Amino acid sequence: MFTVERNPLANNWNDRLPGGYDIVIIGSGYGGAITAARLANAEWPAGRPSICVLERGQEWLPGHFPDNLIDGAGALRSSLNPLGLYDFRIGTDIGAWMGSGLGGTSLINANVAIEPDDEVFDNAQWPQAIRDARDAGALKALFTRVRSTLHARAHPQGRELSKVKALQLGAQAVGVADFDLCNIAVNFEFEGDNWAGVKQRRCINCGDCITGCNVGAKNTLDTNYLALAKAGGAHMFTQVEVRGIATAAGGGYTVQYKRRDGDETEEDTLTARRVVVVSAGALGSTGIMLRSEADGLPLPGTLGTRFSGNGDFIAFAYNSEHRTDALGWGAYPESDRARRIQPAPQPAPTLFPGPSIVARIKYHTDRPLAERMTFEDLSLPLMYIDAARATFAAFIGKDTDSDDFFDEVRESGRRARDFLGVDPRLEGGALNYTLMYLIMGQDGAGGKVELDESGEPGIVWPGVGGQSVFQDEVAVALGHATELGADFIENPIWAFSPFHTLLTPHPLGGCPMGESAASGVVNHLGQVFSEDGSIHEGLYIADGSVIPTSIGVNPFLTISAITERIAEGIITKLGGVPKA
Repeated sequence: MFTVERNPLANNWNDRLPGGYDIVIIGSGYGGAITAARLANAEWPAGRPSICVLERGQEWLPGHFPDNLIDGAGALRSSLNPLGLYDFRIGTDIGAWMGSGLGGTSLINANVAIEPDDEVFDNAQWPQAIRDARDAGALKALFTRVRSTLHARAHPQGRELSKVKALQLGAQAVGVADFDLCNIAVNFEFEGDNWAGVKQRRCINCGDCITGCNVGAKNTLDTNYLALAKAGGAHMFTQVEVRGIATAAGGGYTVQYKRRDGDETEEDTLTARRVVVVSAGALGSTGIMLRSEADGLPLPGTLGTRFSGNGDFIAFAYNSEHRTDALGWGAYPESDRARRIQPAPQPAPTLFPGPSIVARIKYHTDRPLAERMTFEDLSLPLMYIDAARATFAAFIGKDTDSDDFFDEVRESGRRARDFLGVDPRLEGGALNYTLMYLIMGQDGAGGKVELDESGEPGIVWPGVGGQSVFQDEVAVALGHATELGADFIENPIWAFSPFHTLLTPHPLGGCPMGESAASGVVNHLGQVFSEDGSIHEGLYIADGSVIPTSIGVNPFLTISAITERIAEGIITKLGGVPKA
């Protein structure tokens, strides 16, 4: 078995400081983890502040992530299972897919560390100070810093993978495109302790990044920033869900929380004497701020606005003429189970899917930003293969190659074998001749986050699926499928919904940056505006919720760079010195 034992980072709840903390950070995704790491390791001439991180989910260690559909369903977060890993919110207009646990969505994302086009920041929704930072090269330096901390590198065999070759081949139908491997936060180099003292293994190309890495090869936040925060003295408490924030009579803030321990639930408050940093994600942070506003915290009317799905779309080139090997093997490629699936000898590493995403194609880079889009290969993890082979075998897509009789016979045979239960990773399976695309572009960031009757955030965005960006993405994806001789299948949620319901793994906005309270919830340093336009001293938001526009590529690198900048501002404001 390829898993690696790690020491947990979470503190025992009974070890919390009885009088509260100087700094309370809510959430442990990219915003919370980076803020905690930088604040805990800054130089503090007047004395080091006490810091704690509150995470609503539990701590997930390698070897404990689900890898079958039953366990995966049991890990869905819901009102009955609030500690679930997979937080799936679906609405009429658009749904979002997020992670919940120590490390946030880094636990189940595809690890892609990619810089956006410079023109993204030309949008007037961004504060001028952000554009100035871009022009001065400061943002570029922060992108580099994040990539270095996450040790994001290109896959050393990426161009040899079948799915990457298929991605590049499909681009021939579309015209000139910018193809390259992605920098991904995955360890391909060593086995043992990493620079932060966390044990890791080398990637085994199993394809299960987006359901959770059971190998211990993903550079998730618990292997770097959170470990750095822990080494700097920050306390981390899991299973603590923050419901709201209120100003304290003597200064600072009162954080209202609900803590879960087995069947027991405790509701209480925690004092933040100097600073609160809200980093619970686009929906989580916006929900906390909306509930806080309902309880009396004065906030601007821009709260809940500028929600974006990052122009995300998912499509499939199904049962093509080219083997893609884009199906996950799980963390056990040398186990008896794997040998039953793929007879000896074991396939070469290049016949495995590799990480969830390995390469990308940028289209229309010479056109206005609104017309640009990014296509990436996306492996189907082990958990979903059994369900997908039966579903897709019965799914009627758009046949792009109906004139070739012999190809039709061969492809029908593959589809039948999948439907009858032959594992699709064998040579004859239709699903193993399929490529899934994650597509990103520029939507209008016109969504709104609102609370439902239970006080949970949801997304309202009538007509979002009618934007031209999605029609353009579908057209290019169809060209890919045609070039590969595949059936073209749109995201089934979109295809069957009368509203063209979208799904995004990259929710952004809700607490957008702006020049003032008239255009944003926070300023360029993440400081929260009050209703009258003044600043709530010591109250910050740092995560994807502050991003006011689509990014057009996987957004975590941008979120992280903006957070690094916010963390430097907090440290300086408190009299500390940021450490390089």
